Amino acid sequence: MTDTSRRRLLAGAAGLGGTALATAVATAAPAAAASGTGAGWLNVRDTAFGALGDDSADDQPAIQKAIDAAGQGGTVYFPPGRYRIAAPLRLSLGVTLRGDWNPHFPVRTNMADSFLRPGIGNFTGEALIVVDPAPVNGDYTDSAYRGGPRLHGLALDGRDQKDATGAAIDGIRINPGVKDVGMDKVTVWRCTGHGLNAQNAAAFQLNQVHCVDNDGHGFTFGDSAGTGGGLVDADLFQCYSQGNKGHGYDILNPNAVTMVDCRSEWNAQHGYQITGITYSMVVVGCNTDRSGQDGFHVSTSAGGRFIQFVGCLAKRDGKSGTGYSGFSVTGASAEGVVLAACSTSTGRNDDNTGDYSPSYGITTSALNTASVVSVVGGEYVGTTAAFHDVGAAVVRHSGVTAGVQDASGITWDKSDVHMLSGAAGTNRDVQFWSRGRNRRWALRATDAAESGTGDGSDFVLVRYGDDGTALDTPVTVRRNTGRITLGQPGTTPGVVVNASASPGFSLVQTRPAGQGYSVTSADASSRVFQAGVAGDSVNRFAIEVDGTQTFGPGGSTGRDTSWGRLAAAQVGSTDSDLVAGLAGKGLRVKEGTNAKMGTLTLNGATAVMVPTTAVTASSRIFLTIQAPGGTPAGVAYVSGRTAGTSFTVKGATGDTSTVAWLIVEPA
Repeated sequence: MTDTSRRRLLAGAAGLGGTALATAVATAAPAAAASGTGAGWLNVRDTAFGALGDDSADDQPAIQKAIDAAGQGGTVYFPPGRYRIAAPLRLSLGVTLRGDWNPHFPVRTNMADSFLRPGIGNFTGEALIVVDPAPVNGDYTDSAYRGGPRLHGLALDGRDQKDATGAAIDGIRINPGVKDVGMDKVTVWRCTGHGLNAQNAAAFQLNQVHCVDNDGHGFTFGDSAGTGGGLVDADLFQCYSQGNKGHGYDILNPNAVTMVDCRSEWNAQHGYQITGITYSMVVVGCNTDRSGQDGFHVSTSAGGRFIQFVGCLAKRDGKSGTGYSGFSVTGASAEGVVLAACSTSTGRNDDNTGDYSPSYGITTSALNTASVVSVVGGEYVGTTAAFHDVGAAVVRHSGVTAGVQDASGITWDKSDVHMLSGAAGTNRDVQFWSRGRNRRWALRATDAAESGTGDGSDFVLVRYGDDGTALDTPVTVRRNTGRITLGQPGTTPGVVVNASASPGFSLVQTRPAGQGYSVTSADASSRVFQAGVAGDSVNRFAIEVDGTQTFGPGGSTGRDTSWGRLAAAQVGSTDSDLVAGLAGKGLRVKEGTNAKMGTLTLNGATAVMVPTTAVTASSRIFLTIQAPGGTPAGVAYVSGRTAGTSFTVKGATGDTSTVAWLIVEPA
């Protein structure tokens, strides 16, 4: 007999007020429960149990009688009806509670036709349905014989009722020690507690379970026993959490947990809160919409590994304030947290009111320095920034699109980048290894302290030995100045250029009045430049830090010619002559005010004064006739001088010749 035909027969038995079929079912129930073989299908409306489903009578005793009679593997069937209960329905063995009603959007349907609900003002208990451990010494195999407890096609309407003592009422509570629970097409609505509250849960299978408008979390999986338990060996498929006043999904210590195509919408707190030791969890194709806080909030504890989000979407989260994110990863350890092809989007309320949110696409914080959050592909948008790293490390791989939302729209970051960020005071490396051996090179942002004034986090190239030990940092770029340091104390020259084209090195200075090269030496004996020819053991040309230039023939012969600064305002050589070695070239001296060379016109024997500050008491003043005039006598002589002011020249009577003069100081 098929399930459908069996249901029709059972329903028909109830409708006839008790037929042979109903009598047979009722008669078989006690024996089935005792034998552990299951009683098959039992109809709660059958006369053997007597549930009315009239939205008036307390149907809890009748339904509980059917549950107890069903035994391990039996099915308790609820025909359409409105079943009030004044106390929880309690399960422990593998009994299936089955109805044919579970609205996806109870707000729209008002659950008007079929549901379980607490009696108004007279309910006593912690939840509408309570699942306790099987009374078989906690043995996993026995408790799961023919499958553990199952709920199918049920709607639980909490009607915003509290327990008679004023305590909140959960929709479904699963106590510690229960294993192998299945739920399919179950809706929990308007409970004053949580929708589904499972403690120390193991081996759960939830399919299309909907928790809507509850005062607590939609789904919560915790550890009331304090044993480090939580949610273990569980699969959630197409579950839905909407409008709850807590988190959409509250999951502690997930281990071997898979969530596929689940949704969290308009919950007051986080859409998905995952805390504790995340041993292993995979979240595929899940999404959020307009969560009050973070869309996906992961707060990890040390000791766990692996939580992977694949193709998840966080939409318009953080509606309750600023600082929230589509994805947030925090806690003591985030090793193995991977986001692949996930995305966040910004938005406002459905009627286009309210503020745009969230503030960030992804936030990481408070992680240890060994933790890495890997982000591969996807699109991330926030109203403040796409990425907000205040923790250890986020890796932004190629293929990630990022943007910032403001009132005028989204500004997209179109760069294709690989981003490695980490906490201040930690080295952040991109390392290059020889396969199967050791690292050879690293590009590093250093752990130098940052004060917030542009210092710290210098950029260096690190060189490693064959054994993987760091040897030196040939190149350093200072963050506070942007200056490049080549080499470090005790190392060989920082740069060697082997040029196959000319010039070998070219610097183009584009800044007006800028400097081409600047050398700062450790002391006054340093050399800033030297040059030679291949085969020379002594450089042919050198510039010392004080500007002195020295020259030599090359080979092994020392440099024998020099010139440079001799004293204030004096340039010359202490070991060389000044030679104009090309015919037509020589000495050129500027004439003018206070010059050392010029011309004058004699006035016979009357002294002619030449004003110039260049004359000294020891100056050698040379005079020569340039153009004869008057009655030239060929006589011109220095007749007087005032050091630093002027000198005078006389000639013979009647001589008006033009005379050139030149001042030379003795060395």
